[in-house]
Amino acid sequence: MTEATARHCSSLSSVLILLDLSAAFDMVNHKLLISTLAERGISGTALSWFVSYLTDRSYQVSWKGSVSAPHPLSTGVPQGSVLVPLLFSMYTTSLGSVINSHGFSYHSYADDTQLFLSFPPSTPQVKERISACLTDISEWMATHHLKLNLDKTELLFMTYKTSPLHDLSITVDGTVVAASHSARNLGVVLDDRLDFKEHIRATAWSCRFLLYNIRRI
Repeated sequence: MTEATARHCSSLSSVLILLDLSAAFDMVNHKLLISTLAERGISGTALSWFVSYLTDRSYQVSWKGSVSAPHPLSTGVPQGSVLVPLLFSMYTTSLGSVINSHGFSYHSYADDTQLFLSFPPSTPQVKERISACLTDISEWMATHHLKLNLDKTELLFMTYKTSPLHDLSITVDGTVVAASHSARNLGVVLDDRLDFKEHIRATAWSCRFLLYNIRRI
């Protein structure tokens, strides 16, 4: 990175959006998943294995020695399997094009998806871009039998000091997504200043709690 590029990047504001899905693995539609696998070039015996793995599944409820009748399952990937993150990632592959169409970049690991966008402080209509992107994501989720939980979706706004935006809140489908000062992302607590004070504080508290228990033992 050149010095000029570094200066340019240091003068940008950024927004990070951490999507939250409701019961993500349980909502995967088997027919859509198999269709997606076929579109990705999986065929023949390999596709038959996946079809066999997903079909004819059922669940029962046990309560005080009584067991309910089996109920067929047409959605959900069996959790606890090493295949689950892979199958879910393939199921949501087309979501990437929806995100990119709004100029956002993204990272995904299984059902954890994060969007990020950097922009000059003077860029107009940032809120509108974010709102339009989240609206399209919500619509994509609905067509794929998934549910975007806007109440738990988190937004971090890292602002450059001269930015006219010092507060950021987005309204999507009648739900307000307000900017947070910190958010947990894959075990790391990120804050809007990126100084990691919140993560250090949380780690220190956890260590102190564990050391206290060890001392008691």
